[in-house]
Amino acid sequence: MTIQDAMHHALVLARRGTGMVSPNPRVGCVIMHDGSILSEGWHARYGQAHAEVMALQQCPHPPASAVLVVTLEPCSHVGKTPPCADAIIASGIRTVVVGMVDPNPAVAGRGIQRLRDAGITVHVGIEEAQCQWLNRWFTTSMTQRRASLVTKIAQSLDGSMTSASGSSQWITSNASRRIVHELRAECDAVLVGIGTAVADDPQLTVRFAEGRHPVRMVLDPTARLPRSSALVRTAHDVPVIIWHAPNACPERRAALTDAGVRCMELPLLHGHIPFRQLLESAFLELGLTSILLEGGPATIAEALRQESVDELHVHVAPMILGSNKTWCPPFFGNPMDAPRWDLVNVRSVDGDVHVTLVPRVR
Repeated sequence: MTIQDAMHHALVLARRGTGMVSPNPRVGCVIMHDGSILSEGWHARYGQAHAEVMALQQCPHPPASAVLVVTLEPCSHVGKTPPCADAIIASGIRTVVVGMVDPNPAVAGRGIQRLRDAGITVHVGIEEAQCQWLNRWFTTSMTQRRASLVTKIAQSLDGSMTSASGSSQWITSNASRRIVHELRAECDAVLVGIGTAVADDPQLTVRFAEGRHPVRMVLDPTARLPRSSALVRTAHDVPVIIWHAPNACPERRAALTDAGVRCMELPLLHGHIPFRQLLESAFLELGLTSILLEGGPATIAEALRQESVDELHVHVAPMILGSNKTWCPPFFGNPMDAPRWDLVNVRSVDGDVHVTLVPRVR
């Protein structure tokens, strides 16, 4: 096993913490000797042992001559657990391989420097792009102090999210819907507009994949989410939050609060909930690092108009609905003015095409 192979395995281990460690990053660690794995670890749950500590605890013999491979820089500060850098130094390990520098300002190279000051050889940047992608939402929360907005779109070849009659069930395949539920389990929260919440009465839970349910959110300026909705009926089981305007009806807010819904106020921006403020509040007040937007065409279009989408997942079904209802209205008269997107990945999923994109840095 090469160092690159060990890092790939550490990345697989890190993903085991999906949905369980936020707002911490997902981290995997491998301790290897002469090309073989001695032990491994991952951050399994927020507040529990970090990946490096788990791997060191499971190592069958003193690892002084081994190499520790970890996806993220070992921490150097005291948080929920003691510094991992100190545990590595105490173990006697002399070589450490790090996938990426920790974007947390409390660490940001200090863990690597502490190891080097102790005489440990540290190599940085092995499979760095994959490590950065795994913890992209953590990086945004640390550097911009807000959650990331991930947006899902399911559409036909001619750009429709609904048929002429308004039906959207089901444009994409079962396999594509399973991928969406996997993304729900990966994100901290899922968000829809009040129009979708009323028209579709969704559950917004994870049912077609493994993982925990995200916090469920509704953009609801006037606090009109029905008490009879599936979201409100299950609010004591899986958290529900509505984002409402300051002038939303106090009686309706009180009724929703009594039913277990958390009501959070945001000022309107030209009649719309401001996504950037929502993302800041979600992180700073709720500790959430990622929100999956599954709203209808109007909500998604508004998020794009506000240029608040960090990641776009487009599922395109091989059909033409001919509804003459493209989901996104024109924002820019000149194509040269329109924001560009960079392709991260494209794959075929049971006949559908799944495209992942991120905004191009301007």
